[in-house]
Amino acid sequence: MAIFSAPGQDEFSMQLKRQHIGFLLPALIFFFMTVAISCTSKEAYEGVYAAQGGRSEKYSNSQLELKEKGVAVWSVPNDEVSFRWDVKGSEIWLSSKSGGIIIGKIKGDTIEVTLPGAKEPCFFKKMSVR
Repeated sequence: MAIFSAPGQDEFSMQLKRQHIGFLLPALIFFFMTVAISCTSKEAYEGVYAAQGGRSEKYSNSQLELKEKGVAVWSVPNDEVSFRWDVKGSEIWLSSKSGGIIIGKIKGDTIEVTLPGAKEPCFFKKMSVR
């Protein structure tokens, strides 16, 4: 059994395919560029940050380590807490396993974090690159 197409149908389907490719290609390029930029910018923040100043002795000896793949560890004397981290604009978001989120402000090589219930922020200065 032979199937015949209407005159001009092949031209129409080719034109339709070109339109899809014309839309799909820029969309794919945009997607991959966005992924590449977001990976690069997050890697720039990886490293060990040490607390600077502050009146609380408990937090003055603390460190914040931002590791690859979004893993973070906040260390204070005799304790350590794991987080997931992400960069959103000029903020760093630390998400705990229990669902809490601590948002810090990125200012150059320093991260300013205000803990819930704290009267003053804690400043972490980048000490080393991972």
